[in-house]
Amino acid sequence: MKKKLPRVFSALAVPFVVGLACTLQTGSAKANEFALSVSPPRFELATKPGQTVRAVAELSNRSDAPADLTFATAEWELTSDGGVALSQALKPDSCRQWVAIERRQTVLPGRTSLRYRFEVTPPADTPPTECRFAIVIAGGDSNVEAAENVQFPVAGQIALIVYVAVGDVKPSLKIVKAAVVEIGGVKTPVVMVENSGTAHGRLSAFLNGTDAAGVRREFSPSTLPILPGETRMIALNPDNVEDSLEMEGRESTKTKSLGPIVFPLTINGTMNDSINSFRFEGVFEP
Repeated sequence: MKKKLPRVFSALAVPFVVGLACTLQTGSAKANEFALSVSPPRFELATKPGQTVRAVAELSNRSDAPADLTFATAEWELTSDGGVALSQALKPDSCRQWVAIERRQTVLPGRTSLRYRFEVTPPADTPPTECRFAIVIAGGDSNVEAAENVQFPVAGQIALIVYVAVGDVKPSLKIVKAAVVEIGGVKTPVVMVENSGTAHGRLSAFLNGTDAAGVRREFSPSTLPILPGETRMIALNPDNVEDSLEMEGRESTKTKSLGPIVFPLTINGTMNDSINSFRFEGVFEP
């Protein structure tokens, strides 16, 4: 008989997310490291009302020093630029009360790994819904000497994003607009995608484009999720073009830049929304 996981909840505040591996260091101070990797970075699970779904994440400490870790569940939202905003306050429709995590703290020795378990059990009367939450893994505070006689606490954090489809839920994505916007100082073709379904979705595609100068490129959509009831801007990013060359009897590959896109730009191809495939053709003008 499997031992049931203890239900553990924490009041850890999580104001921001650091990447999957982070090292904090100042010029004259001793290095303070939070070098943790988590695999996979997100879970997309499915279950039925009244049934438990379990999952395991692999945590690896890439530092030589031990890592003092704490764990907590949190709410999350996507920001307009695709970032993740975390909150400890329970949402009205929160499903975090269904979540059991293995432990709330541990010390992970340097250069070692840990299998971290969690489970989700929706009540038997739960209507079809998508449960979304984060497991926040934080390193203990360290005092970093920023200047003479000045210290401040820092902490690294990782948010493990979890989706659980409870019952029959699915996305319903629709492209409602094509436009050109400036992203990072570069004019970029984008589509506005509406999700009228009951679960998150992502676009994938095989797209070809030709700009006003006759230059042909391949494009792929950003993999940002579109949450139910949301309309989100998804960038269509040009793929690198690779040339195969013969060098000293061996085949080598290098990347060739095609220069900036000259608008207007025509893009067409097949889009996929996790459920359906459909043809897409759009003209993008700045």
